[in-house]
Amino acid sequence: MEEKLNGIVLGGVSYGDNDKILNIFTLEKGKVSARIKGVKKASAKLKFAAEPFCFAEFVFLVSGDKRTVKTASLIESFYPVREDIVKFFCAATVLEFVKKFFRENITDSEMFVLVLDALKKIAYGNSPKKELLAFLIFALKEVGYALKLDGCFACEKDIEVKPYFDYNVGGFFCENCFMGVGREINIKTYLALKAVSEEKDILEEDATLGLRLIDYYISNKAEEKMVALEELIRQKL
Repeated sequence: MEEKLNGIVLGGVSYGDNDKILNIFTLEKGKVSARIKGVKKASAKLKFAAEPFCFAEFVFLVSGDKRTVKTASLIESFYPVREDIVKFFCAATVLEFVKKFFRENITDSEMFVLVLDALKKIAYGNSPKKELLAFLIFALKEVGYALKLDGCFACEKDIEVKPYFDYNVGGFFCENCFMGVGREINIKTYLALKAVSEEKDILEEDATLGLRLIDYYISNKAEEKMVALEELIRQKL
């Protein structure tokens, strides 16, 4: 049986001498795995289809619960992410988030559109860190780890001086409501996150502050290690 799906390649692992097993995030069926044969050969016609970030229309041969790539038609390669180290790590973080927070065969068309939009903006825009921050804020909400960014978690008033962040609730507290649980953060970090959540522009240096907090939040609340995000932060790119 043949099956046609539109998908973004998240990554792959070697299988045998020349094949790979791909992890693909599809519009129609969510995350799926598929074997692609002979793709490690220098002359392989489908070599492009085994590369991370490849967005293509795939035709699979399906036998039971196993898929094998028959053909693929390239829709978008997001090539600029391969030419700029900041864009690369930002785009890689988007793919890594999907790999770690979504199970196979769970359809989520809204998330697919969000991922596709984030990759386009990171690849072709001028603010890759800001676009990554926007993606992570909305993606965390989608998977049940929403950040509360509309004021103090307790009194709901605007925070103007010293914010304190409690990863257990994903919320920020003002100085008056802080009860000792959480840690003080730079007011610029909170304001950057709040601005991006409201779809406002911010400086890339302020986006870095927001990404640091989200990395801390994911590692503590979700207990996941975001390798690409940590590398982006570690290298101060």
